Amino acid sequence: MESFADIQQRHFMQCWGRQKEYRPLPVQQTDGCWIETTDGRRIFDLRSAHECINLGFRHPRVMKAMQEQMGKVVYVTDDFATEPTAELARTLAELAPGSSDRKVYFSQSGAAAVEAAIKAARMYKYNEVMGGSQQNVDAPVQYPFPYKIISRYRSWHGSTAGAASVSGDPRRWFMEPLAMPGVVFAPDADNYRNLFGEGSEGVDRNIAYLNYLIEQEGGSNKVAAMLVETVVGSNGIIPPPPGYMQKLRELCDKWQILLIVDETMTGMGRTGRFFAFEHYGIEPDIIVMGKALGVYAPIAATIFSEKISRSFDDQIFGHGQSFSGHALAAAGALESIRVLHEENLLEKTRELGDYLGQRLHELKEKHPCVGDVRGLGLFWTLELVANRETREPLRKHTEKYTKTVVKDIAEFLFHEKNIYVPGDKFGVWVVPPLVVTREELDWVVDGIDEALLIGDQHLENSL
Repeated sequence: MESFADIQQRHFMQCWGRQKEYRPLPVQQTDGCWIETTDGRRIFDLRSAHECINLGFRHPRVMKAMQEQMGKVVYVTDDFATEPTAELARTLAELAPGSSDRKVYFSQSGAAAVEAAIKAARMYKYNEVMGGSQQNVDAPVQYPFPYKIISRYRSWHGSTAGAASVSGDPRRWFMEPLAMPGVVFAPDADNYRNLFGEGSEGVDRNIAYLNYLIEQEGGSNKVAAMLVETVVGSNGIIPPPPGYMQKLRELCDKWQILLIVDETMTGMGRTGRFFAFEHYGIEPDIIVMGKALGVYAPIAATIFSEKISRSFDDQIFGHGQSFSGHALAAAGALESIRVLHEENLLEKTRELGDYLGQRLHELKEKHPCVGDVRGLGLFWTLELVANRETREPLRKHTEKYTKTVVKDIAEFLFHEKNIYVPGDKFGVWVVPPLVVTREELDWVVDGIDEALLIGDQHLENSL
């Protein structure tokens, strides 16, 4: 008899993969940080189900809240109001810094939330021009309204047309030359691989280049927004250097352009703060949330500051999506936020994150293939290198789908240690659910310790 795994293999289109290589494992159940297959194998999910399951699988409070909501209302259009949708919108507006007089648009994925952010930024700028409130900063009037979005090369914002267009990740190449126009890419902010040098001087040079870039792209007359992941996710888990986010905010203010922060991976407490940008004391104009916001049902949010929200009081917000404000998903998200705060998971994440970082730095001392250890909260990576002095990577940024020793290490962890990590990253991904225990972290780090011997051996064989 054909198993459901065989059926899925034949009829389900796996994302970002060669279909002939697709071999899904049949899952019996999930619980906490663990996935159990039908043959009794228990696998630790070290990527939190695509970074969506911050609270682990089957958290009882969230499950109960969703079950209760199913007995009331699952979904109605936004011509009607439901209690969880309203409460979630108000909660997110109040959790964001600054004025709580914000508005929140709900979609079903981080990519869709990014699309809403891009569109709203351009519409806001259009409203600004039409209302006569825009003040050009040393830029000639050449276009009816600012439309350009500046992003960064080491970035990933989603696979829909607009979100992929503003992503520097090699996955963008699959849709070129049909990418959305009006996107400009800037260098990254990476302490380990900084084109502008390390420390505060490197940050100043980076910001100076961004200033030059904005000016050359038409300044406030043509540039609508700067879009960044607070902590770069898929492209290396890269926290910004000290001072970078603050100076980026100042630069956006100077040119009167919007600052959009993508917190799809880092929101919902992943770094030990509800929003990762809280570490840097800034107030973005638009905040994007996704993934872990919904936990067990798809929901994402685009949070608009008061000035942007008010610009649509008398102008149409020309955007929409079926299932926006889905009541069942909102009920799960709302309870998830309560769990984060009432069960002190933010504080726990900071404490366990410090411990995890210490353990991972110990691995760097033991294994020459580890070039850098970086992260915040429970969002960490080990970047693997062929040479510590030159920092030559074992997988280059452009080799995302090339089989390298990084993939070998991921496969060893999966098949030999029952630890699931993605094999397409640029190092070892260490992103456990926030409900992980210290004992589980120790077990995981011990497994990574053994797996890194593969990388060390690769370096020896290359001599």
